[in-house]
Amino acid sequence: MSQKFLEELSSGSYELHGIEIFPGIGTPFSYTNRYGATFVASGEGKPRLTFVGWVNYTPIFFKPETVCSIIGGRWLLISREDRRYRGMLRGYFSEGEVQWNRNAKLARVSARLKLSGSRDIGTLSAILNHFPFPPKPPRIEGVLNINYP
Repeated sequence: MSQKFLEELSSGSYELHGIEIFPGIGTPFSYTNRYGATFVASGEGKPRLTFVGWVNYTPIFFKPETVCSIIGGRWLLISREDRRYRGMLRGYFSEGEVQWNRNAKLARVSARLKLSGSRDIGTLSAILNHFPFPPKPPRIEGVLNINYP
């Protein structure tokens, strides 16, 4: 991680637009947790970003108006400009929740981001939209806020 890159991002807000590329999977070891629900989004702002996240949550199955707790997961933030690599950050989700609406097609995501081996770096506030599914993958739209002193 470059300190210069981190300083460039600090106190920044980025609009994210992307898709869910994997819905996650429950395991035979745990019937209460879902692992690896994965999404990829582009961030509009300066510098331009790509945000990849995979989230673990509970309960594994949700119905309308369920609140799922984020219990882990990782994220990766990459910046490129004019086809040149600018920097990368990575970390994990330290806490958060996913609140499903009354028909379980829209979810409000609220999560805290932590740098690997460090402290909180920001938040992700987004809407996961399952209305186009199928035939299109679910979409995610939101705001990534970086708050690093």
